Amino acid sequence: MEPLVSVIIVNYNGKHYLEGCIESLKASSYGNLELILVDNGSKDGSPDFMRSGYPGIRLIDNGCNLGLAIASNVGANASEGEYLFFFNNDTIADKEMLSKLVKAAEADERTGVCGCTTMTYDGKEIINSGVACDIYGYPFGEGAPLYVDAGIFIRRKVFYEIGGFDTKLFLYGEDRDICWRALLYGYDVKVVEEASFRHDSFCAVKGDTLTTNVWKRHVGERNLIRTMLKNYSSRTLLRILPLYMLQSLAEIAVFTALGRLDVVVNAYLRAYWWNIANIRDTLRLRKRIQMERRVPDSVIMERMSKKSGKLLLLKKMGVPKFAATN
Repeated sequence: MEPLVSVIIVNYNGKHYLEGCIESLKASSYGNLELILVDNGSKDGSPDFMRSGYPGIRLIDNGCNLGLAIASNVGANASEGEYLFFFNNDTIADKEMLSKLVKAAEADERTGVCGCTTMTYDGKEIINSGVACDIYGYPFGEGAPLYVDAGIFIRRKVFYEIGGFDTKLFLYGEDRDICWRALLYGYDVKVVEEASFRHDSFCAVKGDTLTTNVWKRHVGERNLIRTMLKNYSSRTLLRILPLYMLQSLAEIAVFTALGRLDVVVNAYLRAYWWNIANIRDTLRLRKRIQMERRVPDSVIMERMSKKSGKLLLLKKMGVPKFAATN
C-alpha cells in the first residue's frame, strides 16, 4: 500500500493562491494523501473560503500570525502521514510530483529530505533545483544544494528525530536550518529533479537588481547567526564567526558611508541584539544537536561554497536596493 503523505500548507492572507494550489494537489496521480491547511490569522477571508469551498480539507485556524516555523509544526502535529510535505501556498504542483518524491524516498532509507525543481509561476523558467549556500549558510553560492525550499518532503520519523522546525525562526531560513540538521543527523537531502512545481517566488535577484528591505535583512541576519551557532561545532565556530563578523563590519561600513544608518541599526545591530537576547535558548538547542549529531562539519561544508555569497552578489549586482517600506 502506498505510504500516507501529509501535505501541510501554511497560509497567511493568501486566499488568491489557494484554489490553484489545492486543485493541483487534488489532481495528483498519488492517491494516498491528506491535505492540511494551517491559517495564520488571515484577514482576507481565507478560513471562510476553505470552510465553504473545501470542507473535506482539514483547516487549523491559529487566529494570529505565529510565523511559518511554528505553524508548520502545528500542521505536522495534526498529521498522520509517514511522509510530511511542507508546501508553500503560492505554488502549483505537477501531477506526478508527489509520486516521484515518494518513489525517490522509498528507494533509499538514508534519504531524509527531498526537494523538487522549482519553476516560475508561469512554468517557463527554472528558479532552482535546491539552494546552494556559502560556509555561513547564506543562500547564494556555488556547488551542491544545502537545502530545498517552498516544498520540503521529509520522513515523519526524521522530522521528529531532529526536532522539527526551529520555532524562533519566524520566517526565512527555517528551511535551511531543518535541512542542515537532517544532514548533521546523517540523512541525505536530495533534489528529485524530475519532480516539479511552480512557485510565485519573491526573488531578491531580478535582472541586474538586488532588492530587499530592512526587515527582511534583519530577519535574514539574525536567523543565519542562530543557525550557525546551533549547527556548527565549537572548533568550526572559532574559525567561521570571526570571518563572518569581519564581513559584517565591512557591510556596516558600506551602509554607513552611504548614509543608511537605518540599515545598520535596524538590520544588523538588531540582529546581533536579538541573538544575545535569545542566547540561552540557542545554547539549549545547540547542546542537543551537538550531542546527537552523527556527521562532522567537514562533510556538510563539502556542499558549501568557500566563496562568500554576499561578495559574489555584490560583484554581480552591486549594493542592494532597499524598498521604502519594511
